[in-house]
Amino acid sequence: MSEENKTDQANPEAEVMDVVSHIADNKRADAIDKLQDLLYARSSDAVDQYKKTVAATYFQEPPEETPDETDNGND
Repeated sequence: MSEENKTDQANPEAEVMDVVSHIADNKRADAIDKLQDLLYARSSDAVDQYKKTVAATYFQEPPEETPDETDNGND
């Protein structure tokens, strides 16, 4: 059984097509270089997004504590 290809073959990304064309032209070294550049760029984007998430989580100010209005201190 073969898996259905879920990529959009009508409009593939230019970078991916560049890698495929280098493979088709038997330019293995160029294809590897292009693929490494593509993966580095995507991983860099993912790390940048993760940094934003971490910064928002760890560096936001804690919420102000409001005193309980029902507590008058006389227990």
